[in-house]
Amino acid sequence: MINKKKVLIVGSFPPKGKKVFGGINRSSQILVDSFISKEFKIIEFDSSQISNPPPNFWVRLSLACFRVIKFIAYTILKKPNIAIIFCSDGWSAFEKGIMILICKTLKVKSLIFPRAGNLILQTNNSKLFRLIIKNLYNKADVFLCQGTKWKVFAEQSLNIDLKKTYIIQNWTATNKLLKIGKTKIIKDHKKLNISFVGWLEKEKGIEELIYAFKSLIQKGYLINLEIIGDGNLTNFIKKFIEKNKLNNCIFLRGWIDHNSLMKILKNSDIFVLPSWKEGMPNALIESISCGIPSIVTPVGVIPDFLEDAKSCLFCSPKDKNNLEKTIEKLINDINLRKKISKNAFLVAKKNFSTTDALKKLSNILNKINN
Repeated sequence: MINKKKVLIVGSFPPKGKKVFGGINRSSQILVDSFISKEFKIIEFDSSQISNPPPNFWVRLSLACFRVIKFIAYTILKKPNIAIIFCSDGWSAFEKGIMILICKTLKVKSLIFPRAGNLILQTNNSKLFRLIIKNLYNKADVFLCQGTKWKVFAEQSLNIDLKKTYIIQNWTATNKLLKIGKTKIIKDHKKLNISFVGWLEKEKGIEELIYAFKSLIQKGYLINLEIIGDGNLTNFIKKFIEKNKLNNCIFLRGWIDHNSLMKILKNSDIFVLPSWKEGMPNALIESISCGIPSIVTPVGVIPDFLEDAKSCLFCSPKDKNNLEKTIEKLINDINLRKKISKNAFLVAKKNFSTTDALKKLSNILNKINN
């Protein structure tokens, strides 16, 4: 019997009964549920944030120290051959950098996979931050990139050898989602359903969206807005809905399970994600996989894959008026919606297929393990 190589995945694996949502959580779950678990012995390591908003600095520091100690114990006792380390920005980037250093010391191959577009901004805006990240991340055996911008960032800002960088797009275009997109029919409904999925924070552009939606309602458009997510602005949005008597057309769902999300996406006519900054968001990939005409901001690596007026409509970040006009344009032009739906689905199928992306990952794991 062939012994499977052990792969330690540092991602989002919350304990039973604790619900955690977000891009890394979804990507982690898809990964462990895939054929990768048949090729390798998977060791799950949870690095989820305990709350949103995050706790104060000292609580986060103590939790990070605990995770690092636990990571050392896992690495020594479970003896993984390879570690895949997902990371976000800020303190998460430092913590995961220390894990890379531990892997190097204990002779475990490591792959670092940054998932937050803000990490690029933080690194380029601070010499100290860049110096620390550059020194830590250069010790990884592989730097995984969500797109060409990440590859350029790895080379130019972190001085990482290009031979160590590989582009692997976000793998959340599952067969179930692509099946919805393949059969998507764009209809001229009397009332259109608009959806938003993400953290309810300023940086996601949710305030611009609800103000734009209110203006469109006042103009007489028959539209609904499904808001899926939670965060610091939840209470603000609830009060906004009550104050403006929008209870019958704005529905605040909170975080929901993936099957419920798929039902909402299946019935969505337009998807909107007006973020100020992003990497390549899972929510957008799931939307275009379902063939939903989408409005997004040209941030992060989104412009690497989507083209304005062809596979999406771009709107300006932090610009409520521009967002309103962009949504209005898509509402009024069913032919444009049909065009974007078809092209966006093809982009998702070509670039973000779960099967294709994880085959690339499998090849990389086998290559560096030899």
